[in-house]
Amino acid sequence: MAERDRSKKYLVFVMGEKIVRLLWWTGLKKATSIFNNKHAKLEQFIQEFLTDFAKVGFLTKVLGEKPLEPFSADDSELNEKYYDNSDRYTQALMNFFIDLPPFKKECKIKPLHPPVDVHKITPTPNETWFFLNGIGTNEDMAKVNARMLSDIFKRPITLLHNPGNGFMADLIEVMKGRAFNLNTAIAESARDHIWSELKIVKEKMRAADKEMEKSYKVVVIAHSQGGLIISNVVRMLLQDHGGNPLLNQLEVYTFASAHDQYPSSCCTDAQQHQVPFTEHFANKEDYVSQVGVLKAGSKKTVGNIYIKNGAGHLLNFHYLRDFVHGRYEGKESSRLFSLLGGCRLADAEK
Repeated sequence: MAERDRSKKYLVFVMGEKIVRLLWWTGLKKATSIFNNKHAKLEQFIQEFLTDFAKVGFLTKVLGEKPLEPFSADDSELNEKYYDNSDRYTQALMNFFIDLPPFKKECKIKPLHPPVDVHKITPTPNETWFFLNGIGTNEDMAKVNARMLSDIFKRPITLLHNPGNGFMADLIEVMKGRAFNLNTAIAESARDHIWSELKIVKEKMRAADKEMEKSYKVVVIAHSQGGLIISNVVRMLLQDHGGNPLLNQLEVYTFASAHDQYPSSCCTDAQQHQVPFTEHFANKEDYVSQVGVLKAGSKKTVGNIYIKNGAGHLLNFHYLRDFVHGRYEGKESSRLFSLLGGCRLADAEK
């Protein structure tokens, strides 16, 4: 039985690899036919992705050096035990590899609150935490990610689900947000949710003691394409509310971010100094990190970048398992790492 399951998962992996390659090339061809090829920036963007993708091989930079291991390992989002039934597990895998399009295009972030029994008594009642997922992650898999985040930080975490609309549509969405810094519908929706929460924080702070004001925080953890989305969200917040002290209550942490600039361009020098506190975590051989946060580097990315040797792009299996053991290195100690186990942001800032 175990051997049959292993063979089944290997078949899914091989099929997924071939389908991803096919959709990648057809997706790029579709994208180039939609946009004006006279745009030098677009041509450069596509050429960079074509060059980088040729180096990916058999997706080892996405699934790690042992690509079958995530399917059975504990704390992996590809482990069937975290899903209600086999059908939902299969659907999550298919979305991860293929990103099947729904019948109706979704253009808005869908907030999914944690179960009521998750951390009923939280040690950080003045903090509100969100998780923003990446491309190809359906609700079930994103919930597995959010659950592990909640477990290691001992806080309820609301999932801001970034829906998939098919590989081609999502690729174009990435190009809009990355190559052209356009306000995509998904990024605008995420901005609205985050700003609404910040306004709630503002009202709470008015009724709080002066000493308690700094304990009110809105925290966003973003993975993969979610890092690109939050890069555009921060840029929009700075454009719309630059100078507003309420932005000091926002903190952002990205894993394997696809951004090529953080926050995305169009910010003035003055606005750059007001960017909410941010940290970034990346695996050195992770394909998305290589063409994103690591390619951007510290010259184009505000916030410390913490790097670990190794491949793999999965949030739970390739990032969070090593994060909790302090295996990411940087010039300074990570604030996010200091928040493990329910420690408060107010204490970390002292």
